[in-house]
Amino acid sequence: MRLIFSIAVVFGIVVLAHYPSFAIEKVEGISNPDQSIYDLSERVLQDLEWQYDTEQLRECMGFYIDNQQFDSPQGSYNNAIRIGYQIVAINHKDIDTYTTMAWLLWSKWVSWTKNPNRMPDGEGKADQAVELLNWGEKWNQKSVRFYKESADTIWPLAKYHRTDFYKFVIENYRKAELLSGANDLSKVRIRLNLGHAYRQIREKKTAIYWYKKVLEIAPTNETAIRYLAHLENEPDKKNIY
Repeated sequence: MRLIFSIAVVFGIVVLAHYPSFAIEKVEGISNPDQSIYDLSERVLQDLEWQYDTEQLRECMGFYIDNQQFDSPQGSYNNAIRIGYQIVAINHKDIDTYTTMAWLLWSKWVSWTKNPNRMPDGEGKADQAVELLNWGEKWNQKSVRFYKESADTIWPLAKYHRTDFYKFVIENYRKAELLSGANDLSKVRIRLNLGHAYRQIREKKTAIYWYKKVLEIAPTNETAIRYLAHLENEPDKKNIY
């Protein structure tokens, strides 16, 4: 997953005629360029279903990710998520938006588990993150990158919070591995991640299998060599993370 929604300096933004007419107050504590982006972003949210310029939408999404004080509740990423859904509704193959949204959604859920009062709408958002990626798969079934980055995005959630999501992580890495070319450098990372994921759920034999698969195409890979040696020389009851 790559959070690539960088905020460009914007001057002289022209508000299109279809935007509703309403006044936006000057916000204290932000620069004039940021005020311009804020003005645009607020207008976009007011008329979101009619916005089709994905580059502009991505810029607005990035602004709200970087300025969570404008969310309600603050830090909820709700504005960025709303815009993200509009982006993927227009461009079904925008992998960066899918994975960014999934990360935002499950982050809301983690915050909710720690403090429900601070993140009251966080319940169920981890499952929603996976549902979003499963929906996006319909249009990205031949994309190694989509499957790999979907797994990358959910893996920390599975590792630290929801072990039931390891199934999703492993399935997506395996789909990416099948699609990747024989000499594709990403295949090394995918196989290595499969070894790590199986090791973390204590499926030792399968982890060993995938570390060996790494060495078939990268014989000097130090990470695979190290974990393989450990697993093959340790009793079954032990494991490493």
